[in-house]
Amino acid sequence: MLDEIELNHIIEMLEKGETEHALMHLESLEKDGSDEDRLAIADIYLELGLADRAVNVLAALYVDYAGNPHVALSLAEAYLDSDREEEAIAVLEKIDTTDKEAHMRSLVLLADLYQSQGLDEVAVKKLMEALETNPDEPLLIYGLAELYASIGSFEQAVPLYARLPHLRLPEELDYQADYAEALTMIGSFEEALDEYEKADDRNLNTVFGHAMTAHRIGRDEIAVKQFESLQAMDPDFTSLYLPYTEALDALGRLDEALVVIDQGIDRDDYNDELRTVKAKLFLKQGRTDEAVAELREALALNPESLQATELLLSVLFESGDMEAVLETIDTLEEHSTSPLMTWYKAKAAYELEAYDQAVTLYRSIEQVYKEDVSFAIEWATLLIEEGQRAEAQRVLEQTLALTVDVDDRQALEERLERLTDHD
Repeated sequence: MLDEIELNHIIEMLEKGETEHALMHLESLEKDGSDEDRLAIADIYLELGLADRAVNVLAALYVDYAGNPHVALSLAEAYLDSDREEEAIAVLEKIDTTDKEAHMRSLVLLADLYQSQGLDEVAVKKLMEALETNPDEPLLIYGLAELYASIGSFEQAVPLYARLPHLRLPEELDYQADYAEALTMIGSFEEALDEYEKADDRNLNTVFGHAMTAHRIGRDEIAVKQFESLQAMDPDFTSLYLPYTEALDALGRLDEALVVIDQGIDRDDYNDELRTVKAKLFLKQGRTDEAVAELREALALNPESLQATELLLSVLFESGDMEAVLETIDTLEEHSTSPLMTWYKAKAAYELEAYDQAVTLYRSIEQVYKEDVSFAIEWATLLIEEGQRAEAQRVLEQTLALTVDVDDRQALEERLERLTDHD
């Protein structure tokens, strides 16, 4: 029998680094010891990371004690430590269901295994079975909530998280951030903010989630406070700078927003979105030339940025500098083309009175923008001026048929009415 003195002696050898002697002693006990000794030896092997040895010991005991759930659980765990998942599943699926504790443990292990294999529905089923055996077990409720959340089933996760405040959970288990995120995903933003207030505010992702949720529903005073905390905790958390700037902007604190966006650019110099947002702030302050410079920087970093492209071309067009519009498009088209660029080419051609070219350009992208009211009105106006009234009517009617917005429909109907009245 492996008594406490002998066990301590083996542990002492291991602590002294006498691993070879300890293993020889364990091998000897494997041969001559009792079944209880072998179970203890298997545990030692597992603690030493010698899962294959543990499997050899436990597999023999599993045969001898067919149906013993505790031996089966130990063998399954040894298989798992040996990366033999299918064998672990085979053992776990056969565990005696009349042993409530062992059955519940086997179901939890099976749920973990099936989830790791991407079999989420099977994993959910196993945890629900476990919960049926012990419906008030806090860790099972928490585990099922986490599983639902991990697979995007937030509607199912939220009621389970809601039960947790009324149950006794380990103090170190911080579920409030996960609960808050699940609430956010189903649109319960105010409730999510309440949960974020209870969550661990030392966790970067939790603070970021808190800030983003507040910003999303216009609670930007709260958002700014959380973003400030996050920046103080980790100024290299670069995802914070864009929404932090937006929150300050929403509060009308433009000067502070520019300071924050510059801090973001200093830490993430290749982020074209930051430069685009900085340009928008400049435009709000009437600093057009600086905005244009930032947008050109953004496009140098990412020539395919539609947001920066549209804003830059819009600014140049509004300034009346059609040559700058066309030169900018020529430069951008060295990297990529888009219907948006063609539209601005058409607009510039119209302003420069190159009407034939404008007609060709508008026609080439008509199907792309057939749902765009502004495009339809521009294109129809040009067609009317070119004497193509029937074509203009077709364009307006095509867009009207695809338009739902009341104001947009009214604008199109007024144009059509003027067109047909003139006829």
